[in-house]
Amino acid sequence: MSTKLTGLSLSFIGVVVISPDALVLRWVAMDHGTLLLWRGLFLIAGFSAVILYQYQLNSLKALSRAGWFGVLSGFLFAINTFCYTKSIQLTSVTAAMMIISTAPVFAALISWLLLKERINDLTAIVIICTLVGIAIIAADSEGHNTITGNLFALVCAVSMAMNFVLARFKSARDLTPGLVFSGLFIVLLAVLEGADNTMPETLQLGAIAIIAMIALPIGFTLLQIAPRFISATDVSLFLLLEAVLAPFWVWLVLSEIPSVTALIGSVVICLTLSFYGYLQYLKTP
Repeated sequence: MSTKLTGLSLSFIGVVVISPDALVLRWVAMDHGTLLLWRGLFLIAGFSAVILYQYQLNSLKALSRAGWFGVLSGFLFAINTFCYTKSIQLTSVTAAMMIISTAPVFAALISWLLLKERINDLTAIVIICTLVGIAIIAADSEGHNTITGNLFALVCAVSMAMNFVLARFKSARDLTPGLVFSGLFIVLLAVLEGADNTMPETLQLGAIAIIAMIALPIGFTLLQIAPRFISATDVSLFLLLEAVLAPFWVWLVLSEIPSVTALIGSVVICLTLSFYGYLQYLKTP
């Protein structure tokens, strides 16, 4: 399998595995702090299991090799998780996922600022078009859509892009063991937010466990590895697939229908990123 195909395959599988997450977050009935607490605890267990599977007796050495960059990756993932869960609770899933799918735009901007990667005319046009799409979604006041939720989704996109760029910058080093620290940071954020220590319903807790302890560690580990084979921008483009799948699961199970305005903004973003991804694919040998 070629290097590029490996990166694309890892990105595709990773996004499909994590796509039901929004449905679970929309379905469970608990305050954000409590949700973060259990999500963080299960993420610690899940990422620890992934590290043990990958490195076995060398797991502690793998954590050490990830170093402070691994800790930074875990911190960015925790910020990403906090903003993601908050946005799903505060705004429509369609609006949140489409705004989060603009991570490749921010990955390109951050790469330009930090890695001195040039932004060509095509990328500049894509940035403008996606910002227009975000503005359309942000202007929507129907249904579950809120400005606060959209802002959390925007911060989520930026933090996710920063993590992809970091993985690309340190592509010679495996930073994925550092993701275990994300669970610790998430638990800390939950405590600061005043998490309720009462036990959630068994069915809801089981759903969070499956997502946070199995699906997310596997999916995000694959997405964290993918930038070692393809660009951070290309990896984050696959988030567009999650932006399509996640609202579909929510519509299918919870019958939540997005507003017309949110759909128009989503179409602008979807078409722009799809066209950009296609052209990037054609240019890559």
